[in-house]
Amino acid sequence: MIKYKDRFTQKLDFTGFSRGKIHPTDIDGIIEIDNKYLIIFEVKKKGMDVPTGQRLLLQRLADCWEKTNGPAFVIYCEHETKTEEIVYLLNTQRVKVYHNRKYYTYEEKDYVAVSESIQRIVEQHNITKLKEEQ
Repeated sequence: MIKYKDRFTQKLDFTGFSRGKIHPTDIDGIIEIDNKYLIIFEVKKKGMDVPTGQRLLLQRLADCWEKTNGPAFVIYCEHETKTEEIVYLLNTQRVKVYHNRKYYTYEEKDYVAVSESIQRIVEQHNITKLKEEQ
């Protein structure tokens, strides 16, 4: 769901904001449930790496959340969608997860759709607000 579709394609320019190796970054998606669970999504085109600074930021956000609130997950996803096509998050492939201060990296044969990865987290932690309606 895109809430403000007319603003979605508007570019945000950070020219002049960088200082040395410090640059702004983005988060592709984030879900917070009842101040207890945090799920962060980072989506890349297949073959693209997450920059070190962005990876560290996501890791540190998850670590901080887990110290004070509860379980946090950073789900790294990839897709092979053409530039002019829409990337549907639930159809991207989970390639890596950061949780409990550890990375879980999957081989391509073990990739699953993000929708399945989310379903596993929902079931494991009984997150009723994310359970699919019957």
